[in-house]
Amino acid sequence: MSRLDEPFERAEVLDKPGIVGARWWHKGLTEAPKDASRRSAIMVALGVVGLAGFAAAIAVAADGCSDDEHEVQRKRALDMQRTFGWSFGAAQESVTFDGESKKPFDQAAIARMATDLRPGDEALRAYYVPALFESPSAVPTLVAQGDPAPITPLGNVLRPIFTAAMERAYRSGKALASLLLAARTASGLRRDIAVIVDLDGPESVAFAAGAAEAFDPVFTFDNWPHPRGVVKAHQTLAAAAYYQPLFARPHPGPRATMFVLDRQRLSPYSDDATQFDNRHVARLPSADALWDRGVRHVLYVVPTEADTTESDDLNDDLVAYRMRQLRVGMMAASAFAPDLTEAKPADATEDWPPYYYGGSARSHGWFWVDYPWGPPPKPAPVEPAVRRPGRSYAPAARATPFSTSSAAGATPPSPDGFGTVPVVVALGTGAILGAALSRSGSWNRASGGYGG
Repeated sequence: MSRLDEPFERAEVLDKPGIVGARWWHKGLTEAPKDASRRSAIMVALGVVGLAGFAAAIAVAADGCSDDEHEVQRKRALDMQRTFGWSFGAAQESVTFDGESKKPFDQAAIARMATDLRPGDEALRAYYVPALFESPSAVPTLVAQGDPAPITPLGNVLRPIFTAAMERAYRSGKALASLLLAARTASGLRRDIAVIVDLDGPESVAFAAGAAEAFDPVFTFDNWPHPRGVVKAHQTLAAAAYYQPLFARPHPGPRATMFVLDRQRLSPYSDDATQFDNRHVARLPSADALWDRGVRHVLYVVPTEADTTESDDLNDDLVAYRMRQLRVGMMAASAFAPDLTEAKPADATEDWPPYYYGGSARSHGWFWVDYPWGPPPKPAPVEPAVRRPGRSYAPAARATPFSTSSAAGATPPSPDGFGTVPVVVALGTGAILGAALSRSGSWNRASGGYGG
């Protein structure tokens, strides 16, 4: 019989993975044919260890192989996931969905997500980043050693979520849309205002859903979920699944533009063995591109009044907008709130209570005073009794890890190691043996991550 036909032999009954892995690895190497290279022995051993021993095998391989047999390289995280599967390097793990919705869910609709959530305006599709919405239906092209064949598709585990924070964001987006709808001119809905929503992913999606009547959302989520992802992209994806029917509805007539970002995209990352660096940088149009679309005002939406500075990767863009004579303002989503003195009417819909700028129906129109991009409404509104530091915001150039001298609108450069993961690569062939995420030694710290 060949070696593969021989019955399995229990070498140890110890349940310490490192010890058993090391003994198995040594046995696999010593029993390899004498004329076989160490690399060949590694590949055979990886095939035998399968699912349970892959992490231990990679760890021991780093110590047991000579430096001329393999090396650890950093590869773009999204490229590795597209090639080997969304849970590359953590195939035995999954994700949980906090705030899982109990409403009926059309599982088949997942395959249409990238299409249902693309901008209605074809000209805006050049700025649409469908990566996140493609992940549930993506099929890996290769199987990493030790990972299941195939990895369970993300679409099989995806569940919609709906949280209290999403509900507040949805009503805030709806309130902003009402302001724009009320400011219609004789020629129709104003399109000279573009909005950039920079909230945590699920809330950004919800804000865009609430504003969809007046704004055409352009999603820019350039990453995939991962069980160890430093960016909780699966929550953003689950929020998109919840609102997918709303985004899929036809919206007749032109709408203003809304760019939707995930504020978690720059989450702190320590590059240790417990995290997967699925961070990404925001992509926005150049100032000239916005100007050519007729945009003259840009509203940057942040979570609360305590947020008074733009995210690092947006500084170059917002400064360029201002230099192009675009008027840039900042607004906290928390500036919208329900009017607690307003009685609920008998025919109120499920969208009750409505949110207003400043938290009052009487102050709602004050938005156009804080952002004087059009004639103030009548009758004269009452000034909100809430802090609104964003109305005096003016972007100023500053040094960031993403600073660039390239043309405005280009994808900002990334710090070394940003959005990448360590992988074990066989020298000579260049074959990727697997992720190096399970190793906590110095070779897994090839380069530091940016703290965000």
